[in-house]
Amino acid sequence: MYQTSQSLAQDLPELAACQVACFPGSFATKLGNAYVAQSLGWFIGTDNRFLFHIKAGSRIVGYCGGFIPQFAGDGSTSGMMRFAMKEAFTGMLKRPWLFFSKEIRPYYPLILKNVYRKISGSSSANTVSPDTSRPVEKRCGLVVIGVHPDYRGTGCFDILMLEFERQAMERGIQQLTLSVKPTNGRAIAAYKKCGWMINREDDKAVEMWKEV
Repeated sequence: MYQTSQSLAQDLPELAACQVACFPGSFATKLGNAYVAQSLGWFIGTDNRFLFHIKAGSRIVGYCGGFIPQFAGDGSTSGMMRFAMKEAFTGMLKRPWLFFSKEIRPYYPLILKNVYRKISGSSSANTVSPDTSRPVEKRCGLVVIGVHPDYRGTGCFDILMLEFERQAMERGIQQLTLSVKPTNGRAIAAYKKCGWMINREDDKAVEMWKEV
């Protein structure tokens, strides 16, 4: 019934539409489809990131993205925002109230750097210097995952999770990690059902892990 494929640049508009349908009230959705598509594009074309999706017929109904950190401070959330900064800024200009959202506050320094870069013409304000002095544990983070509401409860989630594990192992990674909001009890229960365990939790996030 379902077909799994690696995501390519031409898939991004449909992937964005799927994510918006999965998370209609999320901050990314509020920034617009262009931002969602560009942020998902961050996963494509590099050795330490991957994005795949599943189709029912010709329709994308689920997707998943993984990330293998390469150095201390190498983060997926900031990386996606940096990669899609232009689209994020455009989305906020169209919806100026988003500038005051608590979800964007951590990115104020990054936004200011990009504004400075645009004004000054400098290309160095948006770069990150790798900290190679500190070793990084080899692990693969599950960064994004979603199943279209029309296809929930049909086995799509299990297919995505198994494929994520397979692709991590294919890259020589056995330690898997993810972070989920503590209020998302449904997701936490689903991950536990797939063998994931809670490593740490507080009022901001529940960090989970699995070894394959």
